[in-house]
Amino acid sequence: MTLELDNLTIKLKENNKEIIKQLSLSLAKGEVVALMGPNGSGKSTLAQTIMGHPSYEIKEGKILLDN
Repeated sequence: MTLELDNLTIKLKENNKEIIKQLSLSLAKGEVVALMGPNGSGKSTLAQTIMGHPSYEIKEGKILLDN
């Protein structure tokens, strides 16, 4: 099983502001990853977008689970 983020750009629907720009990442089954960064860098936005939160929209790119 793999989770792939391909050239992902995420925006906040409320004000159309881009939070994450052109992120690409691939995670294999059993792999452990820590997301680190300063406040406001998009860690929570990424997690909420992957979970389908209605406040965020994928402007570009794809989120793929097992292709």
